[in-house]
Amino acid sequence: MRPMIKGIVFDFDGTIVDSMIMVFNALNDALKKRNLPEIEAEHLGLMAGRPLVDIIRAKNSISESTAKEVEKDVFEQYVEFCTKSCMLLPHVQSTLKTLKSKQVKLGLLTTTPRKPLMSVAEKFSLQDYFDIMLAKEDSKNKPDPEGLERIIKEFGVEKEECLFVGDSPIDILTGKAAKIKTAAVVTGIATVQQLRKTKPDYIIHSIEKILNYID
Repeated sequence: MRPMIKGIVFDFDGTIVDSMIMVFNALNDALKKRNLPEIEAEHLGLMAGRPLVDIIRAKNSISESTAKEVEKDVFEQYVEFCTKSCMLLPHVQSTLKTLKSKQVKLGLLTTTPRKPLMSVAEKFSLQDYFDIMLAKEDSKNKPDPEGLERIIKEFGVEKEECLFVGDSPIDILTGKAAKIKTAAVVTGIATVQQLRKTKPDYIIHSIEKILNYID
């Protein structure tokens, strides 16, 4: 008999908000503007969740300062996107509402900076659902489990009662580093094959399927 899930932590981009294609396009626009090689979707899928500077430099032999310029361009577009046209992924709001009604503790852990995160949070009233939200500035970057462990401590529940839900291999590795169960949701840019290699406890094709594992 599996333990009851009392706390769930979610990734943000590609898990809660439909933003990964926008990030992919903005990143390659910023690279093209500087006559730098574009990044393949497969590479972004594999590294999504790491800092954007690290993703850029893994495929381009450029200085950190140039990578930070690219990152700045991307986040400027991202902030505008979040303010004007971003959408939650299908079934996110109804799933969060159901989890909240069942008194499951909810957290959010992302490498997205706080400004765009809060823009989306305010737009969709995410504060009504999440007990704690940690942005890029609030903890060490994934796959370091510091942020995830901080959220679990805030929940006040045991690790075996927690689940981390994300759309990238880095998310699954973060959950494993924290020694909690993981669910890979196939709504980002990572492929099922990329996710499967990290051996998540569950692979789901829609966030609402999380409800099957909480009782």
